[in-house]
Amino acid sequence: MPSAVGAAGVVITALYAYWATGLEPFTGLAYIAVGVPVVLLAGVAVIGGAPDSRENGTPRAGEITLRSVLPWLVLLFVAAGLEGLGLALGGRSTTVPTLSTVIDHALAWHPVRFVLFCGWLAVGAGPVVRMYHRCVRPRSPAGG
Repeated sequence: MPSAVGAAGVVITALYAYWATGLEPFTGLAYIAVGVPVVLLAGVAVIGGAPDSRENGTPRAGEITLRSVLPWLVLLFVAAGLEGLGLALGGRSTTVPTLSTVIDHALAWHPVRFVLFCGWLAVGAGPVVRMYHRCVRPRSPAGG
C-alpha cells in the first residue's frame, strides 16, 4: 500500500507541476503556485521535527550544519561568479550570454519549465521525505 500512496503522490505532484508551469509568469496565481510547495514542505519539516518525548525532548530531525549546506553554498557562489563574469565580459550580448540569459531562453518552453519545477520540488522535498522516514520508521537498536 505505501508504494501506491507514493505513486499517487508522484502523479499528483507531476500534475501540479505541469499546471503551475503553464501559468502566466509573475502573476499572483503563479507566485501562489510556487509558494504552496514551500509552505507545505516547511510545515511538514516543522511538524516532523517537533520534539519527541521518547527522546528526552531532542528533535527527531537532523541538525543543519555548515558541512551539510556547504555543497549548496559552493554551487550558489559558482553560479553567482559565472553570472558576474558573463556580465563583466559583455552582458546580454549574443556573443557572451550570461547564465540568466541562457536560462531565460530555456524557460520559454513549457516542457523545460516543467522539468526544472519538478527538479526544484524533488530537491526541496528530499530532505523532508528522508526526515519523515527517519521519524516514522526508526531503526531498531539491533540495526534491523
